[in-house]
Amino acid sequence: MLVRTIAGLIMLGAVVTGCGGSADGASPRVACEEIEANVCERFYACFTPAELAAANLPPDEAACVSQMQAKKGCANQTTANACVGNQHYHPDQAAICANQVSGLTCGQIRDQTSNLDAAAPACAKICVVD
Repeated sequence: MLVRTIAGLIMLGAVVTGCGGSADGASPRVACEEIEANVCERFYACFTPAELAAANLPPDEAACVSQMQAKKGCANQTTANACVGNQHYHPDQAAICANQVSGLTCGQIRDQTSNLDAAAPACAKICVVD
């Protein structure tokens, strides 16, 4: 079901924004905002309005971005809280992650069997124990 696929991508966004990401290695806040914008752009490029509504997403991309950024707490992301425990924030991986998310094809987005971690592997490397 496409709702499951969209939910999986939202979870990818949760993992990604939990540790930030940005095309220029920016702060976790900017990275979080950018990745959520990229996720929403992919949703609205790849799913129909009916599919988006079925996944409880807003009717337009801008509202999605605002909703997702608020839900992920982007405004409060800092290097002190972006990663948990002994993990450290890696802006270089965040840059790669943001590019990988924005580069996901609609085929990857719509594929219910796709491993999203494999599609954007840098996202799993943003916050790691060094």
